Amino acid sequence: MLRPLALSCLLAASPAARADPSAEAATSYRLDTAGSTTAVAPGGQGKLVIAIVTAEKIHVHPQAPLKITLEAKGLELARTSLGHKDAVDPAAEGPRFEVPFTARAAGAQEAKAKLDFFVCSDRWCVKQTRELAFTVQVR
Repeated sequence: MLRPLALSCLLAASPAARADPSAEAATSYRLDTAGSTTAVAPGGQGKLVIAIVTAEKIHVHPQAPLKITLEAKGLELARTSLGHKDAVDPAAEGPRFEVPFTARAAGAQEAKAKLDFFVCSDRWCVKQTRELAFTVQVR
């Protein structure tokens, strides 16, 4: 009777049992906006880039919901809602999205993105909600 109890105590004390999947998931990827247009003339076109760059052995779950909602002032976005199918390579473990825009107003214009997706390892799958902001100088 004591053996199963002792075994369960040892398992509970192991580092794997103590690991917090939410904390591990939050540090297993980064959001990258490299390649986004940062300056454009009024009426000019550019693009916003969002890439979910995952660590080794981590992936964005391809069947779990992925939604990116975009909004902007002074920029006319070609799309304001994105999902898996809108990725440059929908089969990539870390998807990349490119959203064309047209600059409609001069000055510093801001676009915002809200991301909801699931990042997974072989031990866990955790929902992530993040926000990004882009500044585009229109001059």
